[in-house]
Amino acid sequence: MKAPGSYLAHADLFALSSVYEGFPTVLIEALACGCPVVSTDCPTGPQEILHDGRYGQLVGMGDPEALARAMSATLRAPLPTELLQERGRTFTVDVAAERLLAEITRALN
Repeated sequence: MKAPGSYLAHADLFALSSVYEGFPTVLIEALACGCPVVSTDCPTGPQEILHDGRYGQLVGMGDPEALARAMSATLRAPLPTELLQERGRTFTVDVAAERLLAEITRALN
């Protein structure tokens, strides 16, 4: 069985149509692979991960026509792979640890 990343690296698009997410790691995985993303703007996670739509289109929940339009638009004009991969790297363990350490240091000072 192949790892999901091997599929995402060859995909033209990843669409997340959830009505709720705790923290959709799959969006980060798609970004890290450079795969363009479209997602519903469900609570919680997609808006934060996609930085209010900067790294992938966000559409309202329960609107399949809007999702289809966003998917079509993204396929016609995908964001640069490097930009998506760069965003995906902001969610690594090392980056999270650095941010946490910086917050702890700031709080102690």
